[in-house]
Amino acid sequence: MNLKKLEAFIMVVEKNSFSEAAAVLKSSQPSVSLKIKSLEDELGFELLDRGVSGIRPTPAGMVVYTAAKDIANRWRMLEGQLGEFQGTLTGTLTIGASTIPGTYLLPGWVKNFRSLFPKVDVKIEIGDSKKILEKLQNHQIDAAIIGMKVESRLLKSKPVALDSLVLVSPVEHPLVQTASAKFSQIQQYDFVLREEGSGTRKMMEHFLAEKGLSLEDLTVAVSIGSTESVIAAVEAGLGISFISRLAAMPAQRAGRIKIIDTFEPYEREFYLVTHTDAENTPMIRQFSEIIEENHKQE
Repeated sequence: MNLKKLEAFIMVVEKNSFSEAAAVLKSSQPSVSLKIKSLEDELGFELLDRGVSGIRPTPAGMVVYTAAKDIANRWRMLEGQLGEFQGTLTGTLTIGASTIPGTYLLPGWVKNFRSLFPKVDVKIEIGDSKKILEKLQNHQIDAAIIGMKVESRLLKSKPVALDSLVLVSPVEHPLVQTASAKFSQIQQYDFVLREEGSGTRKMMEHFLAEKGLSLEDLTVAVSIGSTESVIAAVEAGLGISFISRLAAMPAQRAGRIKIIDTFEPYEREFYLVTHTDAENTPMIRQFSEIIEENHKQE
């Protein structure tokens, strides 16, 4: 049995498309089709129903899919265990992360991990939490770092870092000179916001709601697509904003913006999310231990 045939079959079932499966596997569509045909010939069953409604596994295909997932997971665990037996880990670890942890936390964690396991090729994918979670569920990545706790029988979450939402302003701004201010005073000033759908913006909306306000109560000067762009806009004097403290601290140290400490920050946690059946694989276990050690030192 060729493992690559099983991997191709798994991906076609999960993506419901030969072309999308080929893209994920970094292969060609004809090559994926040949692998599936070879697997069907080898097993003596038609595994996929290629109907007008799309590609669906046949009853026999569902049995093979379930077994193939188990075989692929066991093979990954075996590779990791053999690596540990030899005193090293080898292979590829693909980590997905939402923007803030992916930008400000993950690089340091990966550096620590690779200093211990230099033969592991680490790949990082950045996206919004929803897309990263979908990739994890589809086994396109090995682990996820996101700002939401996932409750699922198939996925496990554990907190690995703390962050908070802080108000930032240009260096020369009336709020910088104000020793004490009411939260409602923020309505007097222009705001720079992240784009709709971003985790930071959703977090800001929750924060405002707790204070009895909403986005409609603010004067929005501009909505922008990244935290770094928000920082640049605040630095340029376009307005004030709420952003992650992890992002704000380096910008404040560089003299670009000011963090307004008048108001109590709104805290949140980031979580490491893994498949329940993969959390004890050597590579993920070692990576998780490194993150936990960093979390204890914070």
